[in-house]
Amino acid sequence: MKKLLINIICGFIPNRNRRNRIRMQLKYHNTIVKMIEFAKSHSTKKHPKIKTSIGFGCHNFVVIVDDSMVFKFPIKTDGKEIAIREKRITDALRPLSSIKIPKMEIINWNNITVRKYEFIRGVSLDSFSIKKRIKYADIIIKQLAKFLYEIGQADPKEIRDLKPTPHKKPSFMYGWYQNDLWYNFIMDPKTLKIKAFIDWEGTTFCDFGKRFKEDLHQRTKKIKYTMYF
Repeated sequence: MKKLLINIICGFIPNRNRRNRIRMQLKYHNTIVKMIEFAKSHSTKKHPKIKTSIGFGCHNFVVIVDDSMVFKFPIKTDGKEIAIREKRITDALRPLSSIKIPKMEIINWNNITVRKYEFIRGVSLDSFSIKKRIKYADIIIKQLAKFLYEIGQADPKEIRDLKPTPHKKPSFMYGWYQNDLWYNFIMDPKTLKIKAFIDWEGTTFCDFGKRFKEDLHQRTKKIKYTMYF
């Protein structure tokens, strides 16, 4: 009955992001309250500043504390496997990237694995209008290209076992790929310099061309879905 009522309520909300947010809050209200309280407990302030968001696909609940710490709570799994994998990858690739990869800490809480990141102040690409994205495309793309090359050509021994074929070496358009370049970088709004890359959980060692096509296909499906619903 609860699930039916939630679906009915959310059916009247046209905005997809808002619909997902409200659905999660209704479904996991008590758990979310506990998550926020846990994140707040890491602040030294009497009245911590809190911001929350819902991860893509409603897989994570994100709490930002005092614009200095980011906590990512898994919703549908215990989050252990993906957290360990992401930390191994970011720790290995961080020294090899000219663009900052935020430090990550793993915390065990209430039988789930919480990921804690340092907060990076700035803006993401989705805060820009289409006109502004086109205007500054050259500046942004040059930075992305350099980043893709650095990470793609990296072959740290610490994570070779995570490759589909461990002995396979990086080559042209083939190597480590962050897997979601679209909006997961933080920029300085004045200089347009990319300050950091976030969300490394989907990082893979793969064929860039094939991955780009798959990403474009998924983004196109998402746009069509949003238009109709």
